[in-house]
Amino acid sequence: MSATSKLGERLISLHQQKFTGVLTITSEDERQGWEMFFNQGAYLWTEGGYHPNRSWRRNFRHCCPGVNAGLVVLREHPEMRSLHYCLLNVLLQRKAIKRDSAKALIVNRTQEIFFDLLQQEYNSTLDYAVENTSSHYLLKAGFSLSLAFVDLEQILFQSQTAWSTWGSKGLASCSPHHAPLLHHNRELQQQLPDFVFNNMSRLLNGKRTLRDLAVKMDKNVLDMTCNIVPYFFKGHL
Repeated sequence: MSATSKLGERLISLHQQKFTGVLTITSEDERQGWEMFFNQGAYLWTEGGYHPNRSWRRNFRHCCPGVNAGLVVLREHPEMRSLHYCLLNVLLQRKAIKRDSAKALIVNRTQEIFFDLLQQEYNSTLDYAVENTSSHYLLKAGFSLSLAFVDLEQILFQSQTAWSTWGSKGLASCSPHHAPLLHHNRELQQQLPDFVFNNMSRLLNGKRTLRDLAVKMDKNVLDMTCNIVPYFFKGHL
């Protein structure tokens, strides 16, 4: 599996062209859509994708522990293109979070999204549409042009590497959005210590995705997934 991709070529091209605007990406069946925002070639944020609210909560808890984002109530307006980004910006302005935490959240979420897009691209076709805008439009849409500068090429490379490794482990058809459920199996229960089986039953309850589990267990999602794959093949998941 190559570390290069059509997605990567498109993103690097926009970056080098100093593109300002929105790159809209849709899956072939149009069931999923992503909107990527750029200013003068600098990547700002991606809206949409798989379970965006879940992704936001997971990454916010991980990067901004102890901060209650619910204390901020934003008034939405027609021009706003991302409630989550605006919330992040307001929290930063109020010094409720640090700039490093905001940047870490953007980087983590972007890595997840790029990985999802690479997996989608592997399984089907992605359609791209470019909307040129002005920096002024982005400001009106709620984007701060200086919130956090992230290295697009580095994030893309890390995501491509993660996807390549994921595929090399035989997981190409396994989505990190899968929420495993441990079946109550008497044989398995007899094989494991009670505390191990009870812990697995509590965590693998069909409500937490593989990414959720990785964050909760403070593990890399690949390592965590590889640890539970044997249980899947034995019919326990």
